[in-house]
Amino acid sequence: MSRLLFALILSFTMAGAAQAHKASDSFLYWQPAQIDAPGRLDIALVDLARAVALDSDGDGQVQWAEVEDRQANIKSYLTPRLLIMSGDLECRVDWRLAGLTQHSDGNYLALEFRPDCFDPAISPSHLEYELFFDQDPLHRALVMTRIDDNDRLSVLSPDQRILAFTELPSVWATAVAFIWEGMVHLWIGYDHMLFLLALVLPAAVRRESGRWVVEDKLGTAVKDVALIVTAFTVAHSVTLVIATLGVIRLPIAWVETLIALSIVAAAVNIVWPFLGRRRYLVGFGFGLIHGFGFASVLADFMSDTSSRLIALASFNVGVELAQLAVVIVVVPLIFLLRRQWLYQRVVMPVGIVVIALTGSVWAWERVPL
Repeated sequence: MSRLLFALILSFTMAGAAQAHKASDSFLYWQPAQIDAPGRLDIALVDLARAVALDSDGDGQVQWAEVEDRQANIKSYLTPRLLIMSGDLECRVDWRLAGLTQHSDGNYLALEFRPDCFDPAISPSHLEYELFFDQDPLHRALVMTRIDDNDRLSVLSPDQRILAFTELPSVWATAVAFIWEGMVHLWIGYDHMLFLLALVLPAAVRRESGRWVVEDKLGTAVKDVALIVTAFTVAHSVTLVIATLGVIRLPIAWVETLIALSIVAAAVNIVWPFLGRRRYLVGFGFGLIHGFGFASVLADFMSDTSSRLIALASFNVGVELAQLAVVIVVVPLIFLLRRQWLYQRVVMPVGIVVIALTGSVWAWERVPL
């Protein structure tokens, strides 16, 4: 059993070491009222550069002139991977480079597109999206559809690749989609997972006066974890809302660096409680920072959408459900193992060191230069 928990800790850290917190996203806008260019797609240059050679001078940076030089290659890449259909008829898509735009994680290429279904009387029925899924199965396209001044948010993923044009997604469909995306975002956000793990680990075994002290009562351990998770939830919910709604925005590079440092601090605090023994206060304090990290998924996309509160609330519910799933798995496991010598002398110390070192590496990689 102790080996199982050790493997769990290592799986988070080793997988996280190879992957940044910010997932691969694109932003898709569909507004049929804009006849000249009803569609717009914003693609991260870092994603596009993996599929199309953009950096022609090899200096490690992509300039607008290089994008223009490669526009034929870009359109060739996009054409078979973003299809606009009218029933079984594939419509021709006219692409136009609209410039570079900024989202929270860097530069994006904005492309406007217009479908031509070869007959003015024929209207497109749906869109089939296949971009980047072969490179990154965690890639998502966040979609804003606006019809008759009503808008709705949805998500395209490897499990949902079709966007219907005939009607807006239902409120329920939007809620379900963003609940799931909130869950996925926490599970693949290894920094958030490691921070949560660092807060939960001492629930059954804690360091006092240079030795490990075992918690005898499961109720006390559960209460401790409940306070921590609740404090973390309240804190990141506050900052998630104010950041997504644009009340306060922080540079994402600094947010990501602070999140990494919070992992180091939470791990060190297990053996040297320099932040105090009330770990729910630690969870609240650093939860405020993590909320800005969660908001990076939605903030760039939701400023002009009437359905943003549905998506925001649903995403937050998804994050909480994912946290609850982690707690349900981890807390009973560590409580069962808490008295074992191998767990106290090997799994806990090694786990703490691995978590702290991983957070340190992330902080070093993310700090703005």
